[in-house]
Amino acid sequence: MTTLDIYIDDKPLKVEPGKTILEVCRENDIDIPTMCHLDGLTDVGACRLCLVEIEGVNKLQSSCTTKVSANMVIHTQTERLKRYRRITTELFFAERNHICAVCVANGNCELQQLGYKVGMDHIRYPYLFPSCEVDTSHDYMVMDHNRCIMCTRCVRVCGEVEGAYNWDVMNRGFNVRIISDFNTPWGESGTCTSCGKCMHACPTGAIWPKSLSGEQLHKNPEMISELVKKRKMNL
Repeated sequence: MTTLDIYIDDKPLKVEPGKTILEVCRENDIDIPTMCHLDGLTDVGACRLCLVEIEGVNKLQSSCTTKVSANMVIHTQTERLKRYRRITTELFFAERNHICAVCVANGNCELQQLGYKVGMDHIRYPYLFPSCEVDTSHDYMVMDHNRCIMCTRCVRVCGEVEGAYNWDVMNRGFNVRIISDFNTPWGESGTCTSCGKCMHACPTGAIWPKSLSGEQLHKNPEMISELVKKRKMNL
């Protein structure tokens, strides 16, 4: 099999063509933080946490959407990247209304874990305090827009894995929101199958079952990745 010679953090590697930088890093235990990435779903490079420096390229590149090429020299742990990851994490917290102490995902939240990983002990930016709705119209689950970080994992898993296409994105910037069936209440959706895949894909406490209370939410996003893998094996 043909392989490509690349360097990641001064480590020489032989990799298969067609793989993304993130895939190669994960295979070689090179840690790059992500939030919008979930194995099995199409990568969109939305969270900008997985940015890397590539020698000869002026702009930082998202490792989840950039494929390796011959003799590529990649840096994943520079001070510049660490600074940007800290800034991005702080902006996630400042953009919506994240109050970990009263969140069902407290202690089991990828955003919370990310804050610890990048060394965030305070937020340097003004909180936006947007007015965000909590949709409780579904029989079994809740969508809390206060805790959403717009990673779109719920949108992609609903379309690519479940095939229901219930979730989508509306507006831009400060007013961007995840919507159900052309912005109708989730409980009135004609497409939702109540499968719960969006809940497991969500990295925060934005989607959760009504049966839970504080700090009880345990998600299994690996289940989605495993399901996609098994489907491919049966094709």
